Amino acid sequence: MGGGKVISRFALAQILGVVVFAITLWLGVLSPKTIAHPVAGDARDPIIAFEMVSTPDELVAAIGESRAGFATLREAIDKVNRIDFLYMTVYGAFIAVFFMGVAQQRNDRRWLIVSVLGILAMLADVRENMVLLALTQDGADVLPLITALVNATWIKWFSLGIAALAAGYAIYEDTSMPTMRLIALIVGVSAAGATVASWYDPVKFPQYMALAIFVTWIMQVIYAYRVGKAPNVAA
Repeated sequence: MGGGKVISRFALAQILGVVVFAITLWLGVLSPKTIAHPVAGDARDPIIAFEMVSTPDELVAAIGESRAGFATLREAIDKVNRIDFLYMTVYGAFIAVFFMGVAQQRNDRRWLIVSVLGILAMLADVRENMVLLALTQDGADVLPLITALVNATWIKWFSLGIAALAAGYAIYEDTSMPTMRLIALIVGVSAAGATVASWYDPVKFPQYMALAIFVTWIMQVIYAYRVGKAPNVAA
């Protein structure tokens, strides 16, 4: 495989990663700071709290009883979720392109299987957002929408968690970066572990899960940059 093509794929991953970081900051600024009815001990971001509801009571706690009564909150949430369609497209492409670069760098097509996780996460996120936008409307058919939300949300997060674990392992395999490879593996394993923990306790652990996945993305961008700068990229 041509070294130039490997570098170009990692260069594209760098660009996509930086765009992901920029949109993350943008969404953080736009995101509401609290849910409708704050719950003691729940430190989750309001958007994460909303997407992880599994009962009508949790839905009311997250977005309030009605759109009329919580118009500002629901409109802010809707704005974030509309922008999220752009976000998911970029992070899905970032994950896919990164692993395509790994596959080509190492002449190992098995990594292309992992690249599919980025697309799967994106598609699940599309479904999740469609449900979230429906749930903020008065008169929504809540129970089937919550069921659809739970399925889409966890397909997304498990796809991202497994992809983070795979990224950590991919970087760990590169023995030319001894310190970074160990950090990446620890962060990747932490992301996957926090994803499983969040499945069991969706109040206590999701913030750690999201943070670990995001830190893994940072490691991927750094790795892509270092591979691009390294001489004699694997052919």
